Amino acid sequence: MPKQINVTVMTYECDLNFTIKSYSLGRDLFEQICHTLGIKEVWYFGLLYTDNKGVLSWLRMNKKVRDQNLQKQYPLRFKFEVKLYPEDVETNIIQDITLRMFYIHLREMIITDDVYCPPETSLLLASYVCQEKFGDFDPEMFHPNLLDIDCLLPARVIEQHRLTHTQWEEKIVDCWIEHKDQLKEEAMLSYLKIAQDLDMYGVNYFEIFNRKGSKLWLGVDALGINVYHYDDKLAAQIGFPWSEINNISYSDKRFTIQTVSSKSPDFIFMTEKARTNKTILDLCICNHELYISRRKPDTPRIQQLKMQQIADRADKKDERARLMREREARLAAEHNQRVLEQKLLAIEQEQEISKKALLMYQSRSSELEKKISEREEHSRRLEELKFTLDQDMNELEQELNAQIEENEELREQYQNKESQASKIAEEAAQSQQTIVLLREEYESLNRKYNEEVLSKSIGSENESNEDISQETQDFVMDTIQGDRNEENRELTRDEQLLKKLRDIEKELNLEKNFDALTDVDHTYLSIVEQGEDKYKTLKKIRKGNTRKRVEDFEHMASLKHMRS
Repeated sequence: MPKQINVTVMTYECDLNFTIKSYSLGRDLFEQICHTLGIKEVWYFGLLYTDNKGVLSWLRMNKKVRDQNLQKQYPLRFKFEVKLYPEDVETNIIQDITLRMFYIHLREMIITDDVYCPPETSLLLASYVCQEKFGDFDPEMFHPNLLDIDCLLPARVIEQHRLTHTQWEEKIVDCWIEHKDQLKEEAMLSYLKIAQDLDMYGVNYFEIFNRKGSKLWLGVDALGINVYHYDDKLAAQIGFPWSEINNISYSDKRFTIQTVSSKSPDFIFMTEKARTNKTILDLCICNHELYISRRKPDTPRIQQLKMQQIADRADKKDERARLMREREARLAAEHNQRVLEQKLLAIEQEQEISKKALLMYQSRSSELEKKISEREEHSRRLEELKFTLDQDMNELEQELNAQIEENEELREQYQNKESQASKIAEEAAQSQQTIVLLREEYESLNRKYNEEVLSKSIGSENESNEDISQETQDFVMDTIQGDRNEENRELTRDEQLLKKLRDIEKELNLEKNFDALTDVDHTYLSIVEQGEDKYKTLKKIRKGNTRKRVEDFEHMASLKHMRS
């Protein structure tokens, strides 16, 4: 029975354990891992390991696992890693799982400064990480120290700016808010579309020497081979696209590249170790094959993957639309409930006010009725007294008329009684006038109360109509986002994205410690000042015939300031 070999594979999110046969090929293990992870775009990935010489190497697919100079350790340890890069992430990557693998890979490379990223771009990318991890920014859920700044920004960027943890959070949140409604996959794609424009994106660097003995960097990427000064990994000096390369080979430490031009000499360089040339050859072959395959019609397998992805994305789009409708309906219901609660509260408050007003009016009416009753009783008594006095006056007058000549004293008594009667009559008239005034005040209060009740009823009805109109306006509001024009993608992205990056850069420059800038920072700033970027540099270094570029390579110095 064949011997079993235990294997541990580190992926971007977890460690996987496998058991393979002693005769298993590298491809057998690799396919088992891809099947477990659900990856079908297998051409982008490989298995990385440290050999018995301490050199990082890619596991060869057509060779037995145990025969590949592995270190003596059990279980065997490999790392599932990105090996090749897409030319354009939006058009080349098909599966969401592949998109996520590249997203995690590039995020780690940028945080550790293995891929140089300027501060303003680092901050913008950090906001997409937040969108992918937390979804839309929610001020109710957000709290200070929620974001781990050390895992969002390169240490270089943090050290070069005089900003507190809270200030970094505020700047990231300002960008994060703008990504509202982006799904995880959309946020990861946006991240990668920005990251792929970085100068060091997708480049595998190797130390090489020209015939002059100058130490240089060789960069192998999806588009070809580039040569860099040893003190500058950002700006390539010479480039050879895959379409110009006819043959590649190495012998020990000598590596030879033949171009399609018969008039051009071979492009030859040296490395310190033959193992390095083996890795360079492997990457050149794989990148060249992928470069050619992209320019051919899609194979049935690729067509099937794209059709499946289109269907999956359509399902996700429908699901997202359904969730958005449910969310809008829920928000609308919550809004209606709040409006109704506010209306109910307003009605209760109005009822309470009306109740108090009614009690006040009733109390005032009772007081007025009591006063009217008292005045009427007083008037009645005065009338009775007046009637009695009139009778007495009549009797006295009769007596006076009868005895006027006999008793002067009766005359005086008569006059006094007449005076008293006059006063009582005046008091009775005044009391009657007071009663009339109280009745008018009572009627005025009743009219005022009825008018206020009617006015509040009409005002409440108008306010209700205004609230309903406002709700309707809120419900019809909608956001429309246009798609990117693929044919003009870089130009459109430059116009929209560069303005945002410039705004961030201006803000960061106010707090930047320029004395803390690294050599790479100065190199990047020099490139920007010259008006260059990754794409302009790529076009420039491939101009001219291959002979001229090979000759330029032979005369290159290690450092830029040493160029002849």
